[in-house]
Amino acid sequence: MNTREQFVNRRFLLVSLLGLGLLLIFSLLSLWLGAVHTSLAQLWQVFNGEGIVFEYRLPRLTAAILVGMNLAVAGSMMQSITRNPMAAPDLIGINAGAGLVIVLLILTVPEFSPIVLPVAAFVGAAAAGGLVYALAYRKKGFTNSRLVLSGLAVGSGLHALITLVLVKYAPNASQALVFLKGSFYALSWERVAWLAPWTILGIPLAFFVSRHLTLLQLDESVIAGLGIRVNRMRLMLLALVVVLAGSAVAIAGTIAFVGLIVPHLVKYVIGPNYKLSTPLCALFGALLVVMSDMIGRIVMPPAELPAGIVTAILGAPYFLYLLVKKS
Repeated sequence: MNTREQFVNRRFLLVSLLGLGLLLIFSLLSLWLGAVHTSLAQLWQVFNGEGIVFEYRLPRLTAAILVGMNLAVAGSMMQSITRNPMAAPDLIGINAGAGLVIVLLILTVPEFSPIVLPVAAFVGAAAAGGLVYALAYRKKGFTNSRLVLSGLAVGSGLHALITLVLVKYAPNASQALVFLKGSFYALSWERVAWLAPWTILGIPLAFFVSRHLTLLQLDESVIAGLGIRVNRMRLMLLALVVVLAGSAVAIAGTIAFVGLIVPHLVKYVIGPNYKLSTPLCALFGALLVVMSDMIGRIVMPPAELPAGIVTAILGAPYFLYLLVKKS
């Protein structure tokens, strides 16, 4: 192992410890703080499996951690697939596809069973991802810029359809509007149980394919020379992005910019090695969403600011900074 690798590995260890420490601190604060005052004795009851903290705040915290992991890793993968630093599931139309199907479900089938939410989200996300891939694909494959432009076009069209549906069902659209802002309000352990298997399956898979994500940064002729079918690999990786992003949207709604901010910050610190950046994206994605949800609950009590609005406030200036930097 050369000096450069030793330096990167030491930095990875230090950043991991820092991230874990911050996640622990903000997780405890998230369990303690909120519109309803919670004493330290009530906080301690979580270990007994009872009380307000265990029934309401702990599932909310757990969901925020899982959603943050999914969105950040999905964003990191999307940037590798497209080789575009401004790509993310919420900017390429995948989240909008999941959001459109769920909004339609909420507004047209009021008595729907919550268990169909993950299925509906996957259908919408997969349809959007498939449409983006189909529009970008040509006989000789597709260019990264074409994939990004197709994603932006599909995303814009889907957001327009969401707006149209909201206007049509305006009197009954309050629940759909809360969903679109990205909220963890009143999440139960049952909802966490729907999300957990997809995170437990998807995050290790993302780490397992991290070598392929790193290879995608090379010239396509070089990748083909290694015996790898580039387009097939991209399609398989895009399917994993759909799983991660779709499951997150099904539970928490459309939380923006997590998949854009976190991968950039992680790669700035640790470099483009996806074997190292993937677990860090999961860690800091969880941290960002937990922080955003906690801030949303304490900034103007007793009202709650959805976590998606907080991440948008943080992410929009960073997105503008990237546009200026890359132009």
